Amino acid sequence: MATLENGNMMATSVDPDDEPIANNVRRSARARKVPLKYDEEYIIPSYKADPAKIPPRTDRPKRRAAEVAREKIAPEQIAPLQEQVFARMDIDERKEYGGWVELESEPAFFNAMLQDLDAKTLKVQEVFALDEMSLADLPQPVCGLIFLYEWTNEDESNAARQGCPENLWFGNQTTANGCATVALMNIIMNTENVKLGPELQEFKEATKPLPPPHRGHALDTNDFIRAIHNSVARRNDLLSEDLLLENKYETAYKKSKAPARKKRKASNSSKRNYDPGTYHYIAFVPVDGQVWELDGLETMPLCLGPYAPDVENAWLGVASEAIQQRMSRQNDEFLSFNLLAICQSPLLTLSRRLATSLSTAKALEDAIASSPLSRDVNINIKTPWADFPNDRLARFNLTREKISAEFPPDAARVGGAVRGDGDGDAAQSLAEELRAELEALEALYVAEVATVEEAVDMIRARGRDYTPAVHQWVRTLAEKGVLRELIQEMDALG
Repeated sequence: MATLENGNMMATSVDPDDEPIANNVRRSARARKVPLKYDEEYIIPSYKADPAKIPPRTDRPKRRAAEVAREKIAPEQIAPLQEQVFARMDIDERKEYGGWVELESEPAFFNAMLQDLDAKTLKVQEVFALDEMSLADLPQPVCGLIFLYEWTNEDESNAARQGCPENLWFGNQTTANGCATVALMNIIMNTENVKLGPELQEFKEATKPLPPPHRGHALDTNDFIRAIHNSVARRNDLLSEDLLLENKYETAYKKSKAPARKKRKASNSSKRNYDPGTYHYIAFVPVDGQVWELDGLETMPLCLGPYAPDVENAWLGVASEAIQQRMSRQNDEFLSFNLLAICQSPLLTLSRRLATSLSTAKALEDAIASSPLSRDVNINIKTPWADFPNDRLARFNLTREKISAEFPPDAARVGGAVRGDGDGDAAQSLAEELRAELEALEALYVAEVATVEEAVDMIRARGRDYTPAVHQWVRTLAEKGVLRELIQEMDALG
């Protein structure tokens, strides 16, 4: 599950004066901030409510967990616990943590995960609308969609679901807060022709013959994947998750000891308990001509129907229809959805285009050398092939040998530029055209690399824990007596 609070996505009420939103898709993480003094300037209460009559909120499980902790921890235990909590967190401690923290629907975080997982030929991009033009603008091909929505206990029939076929990789969610990574893995494991690192490739091979529940358990117990999922968590985040789970366990244990109620008659649909404000990630993927909805909380996958593999983006139309149907079942007063697309990285496409242009430049150079143009002392045509030695090609994961072996040139362009009776102008024009083309492709490649590095750096910065420094600073203020003076000054000001 993914609970959206604080910096995460927020559900916002619909304003009738707002402009219509295409396909009811809205970036809920971009919710507008409430104006300062909102209660004073925008709301004029007719009476002052009695605080004693206001019922306490019951939808804050972390706050309830903290209250339980305060009741159980003895005063003499607080200081040692604070020293442990505020100590610097090392890498081994993060890897050894057995739980999963909540994740927000932030493309930068998912892109950082793909880099750490060594699935660098994939990229996550946010989808703001489901019309054909918006979907066509995504980097191609699109390997899958991750949909985030508010999870409810609505009745869903299991009649349409079926057992997992052998050609489909589907893993169940067997742990709390793991749905984001489960959805991501349900897409990566079904993506063909994607280059994976050794850890992820080993996981794919080991889990391929397993049933969905065992795949989910293998994911839950995989230290490599779990540590990357928790890479932005601080120690306080880990402790909060542990405290929350402990509180949920005690609540469930008390319910299990309560007198049993009369069992209801079994049916094909199921209702599950849920906490308001809880969000869930699911995946949509195309596999062998069929579009699948993969929900880790469901025991079986859901086949949405066939699509035409030879038609570009055909599967996205099938998935979009299912997503809009799911959105229509939600409360119309709230827009609380988010959609991410897992695409092939533009770096791979740019690298291939650059290699093809260089192969064409090499073919142009060879054609000029074997034509009468090479014997004309007044003609000196230099192609951009000489400008790209192997050390410059390394940043594109290319070599001259690889280009010559794997990327055929555009023979039509070369043939039209080098003619037996030509004066060399057409060949010179093509050489200049290829040089400009290569410079533009290189600039786009560098910009895309910078975007990826920026996302990774942003996530790394969020993972830095400044709590030890703040704790040491406040303790020093207390030891010098400054903190007491500040408190007394604030008390004097009322």
